Amino acid sequence: MTRYASHYVYVPGRGFLKQWGVEVADGYVVRTFQLTEEREGVEWHPGVIVLVPDVTRPDALIPYLYYPFDFSRMQPAVGTRRRRLL
Repeated sequence: MTRYASHYVYVPGRGFLKQWGVEVADGYVVRTFQLTEEREGVEWHPGVIVLVPDVTRPDALIPYLYYPFDFSRMQPAVGTRRRRLL
């Protein structure tokens, strides 16, 4: 299991969560957690982690990192790239 954190995590139906993280196993999110303190084994990434429902498994979420990100408008910036977190 790998843990990732970012400035924001976007969860469908909940919106943007500030300073949250995700645990990923086999390419899918198994848990989200709030960062109240620094945690061991968490990879920090700038930008936003967006959780996208898998079309083949609607109950499963796939984490993507969007960077750079325009935090003043809370939307992707010019040149934003999307990368799947595994």
